[in-house]
Amino acid sequence: MKKFLGVLVVAVFLFSSLSLYGVTETKTLWGKQIAGSGHARNAVLDGNTLVLSAPATITSVEGDTAYYCIWTVVTPQNRNARSVLCGGTGREDIVGKILPAGSYRVIPGLNGKSVVYVTIELQ
Repeated sequence: MKKFLGVLVVAVFLFSSLSLYGVTETKTLWGKQIAGSGHARNAVLDGNTLVLSAPATITSVEGDTAYYCIWTVVTPQNRNARSVLCGGTGREDIVGKILPAGSYRVIPGLNGKSVVYVTIELQ
């Protein structure tokens, strides 16, 4: 029992030490779009909704789309979805930008492709 308590105390100490040094988990926001019939008809959007309880910094963006936008998600507190950051080829790089606390989705632009995706990592 003494050994167990000793291990438990060490584990709690290490966990609290790591949180003091700002070790943060990586969060992922991803989106995919599949073209439908005709221009902007019946397109299929897939992806996750990322809920941030605190601001997070964008650390990387990967994908095969030339253009993408991060949108807020409609919630009881946020009645209107709006585009907050857009990036891609020939546009401003969003790496290093900070997203405030809130709920977000990312929508990649098709740009003539039939299927596109984007993955954004945040810390």
